[in-house]
Amino acid sequence: MEFAEQEIKKFLIDNLGSTTAFEIIPIKKGGSDRSFSRVRLRNKSSFIFMHYGTDVEENSYWAGINEFLAGLEISVPQIIAQDLRQHFILMEDLGDTDLWSQSALSWDKRRIYYYQVLTQIRHLHSFELKKIPAALKLSESYGPRLYKWEHDYFLENLVQEVCKLKLSPSLLKDLNKELDGLIISLQNIEPCLIHRDLQSQNIMIRNDRPVLIDFQGMRLGNFFYDLGSLICDPYVSFTTEERSELISFYYELTNPDYSRDNFIIYFWEASAQRLMQALGAYGFLGLKKNKPDFLKHVYTGIRNLILSTSNAKNLPLLHGLSQRCESILHDRQI
Repeated sequence: MEFAEQEIKKFLIDNLGSTTAFEIIPIKKGGSDRSFSRVRLRNKSSFIFMHYGTDVEENSYWAGINEFLAGLEISVPQIIAQDLRQHFILMEDLGDTDLWSQSALSWDKRRIYYYQVLTQIRHLHSFELKKIPAALKLSESYGPRLYKWEHDYFLENLVQEVCKLKLSPSLLKDLNKELDGLIISLQNIEPCLIHRDLQSQNIMIRNDRPVLIDFQGMRLGNFFYDLGSLICDPYVSFTTEERSELISFYYELTNPDYSRDNFIIYFWEASAQRLMQALGAYGFLGLKKNKPDFLKHVYTGIRNLILSTSNAKNLPLLHGLSQRCESILHDRQI
């Protein structure tokens, strides 16, 4: 550990100047196994230092994706310096204000931020896949295997571990058949590049403009997955009217080959998929990684899953299971 600290200090001195005095302040946030620190200089200016390990391969994709997104005029942190061998990155400090922290603002103000995010992410969703740089490293594309993995992740870490529900073999068989149908429907949408974790804590607000972070999981997938991540975000509350407004705004940005009604159904289906992943993550991080703060968002996530399955087609069993989980969580006051 002492050796690592020496190497970090040397990296900072080499890139900030040998005569520069600085303070390193650890930042504890999120469920990532990466470590972040704020580097504050004597003149009060500051930077963010990130150190990533080798356990999660996609962490090493961050810098390349950062450069790619910046080239699409999507706002991302500016990289100041990096050491690929030691997995060090020094970047601009975006501050501590994320979109989540703005949830108490009036909708008139928040709407602007969400419109800006949706406009930016459209640049990614509409990027021609044949133009993806050969050197750009991406995580596994969404397909039957990964969608199924998210279903199992949800059933294990949320349904079994958090809700303590043991499903009968017959119910589990029928549920998996229903979820297989969801996979087929999700794959009816032409794949595109997606952020994969487009939620309010991964959107910083700097100079009154949103800046995207935590995009290392970018991959090919269904753009409705990103929309569901943002508009059915368990961290944030929306009214029915606010959600409808955001869905309509993005619809107007696209030129889909399907009707607005079908667009909305696809949205709710992908939102159900995304919420299963998020709820599985809350259970995994909260119970198995000893990060209990994530469990605070389980109840809202389940409520959003109930909403999604009630609006999507052909998900009655998932809807019923979500209602059972809600009842259990409500009784436990989780």
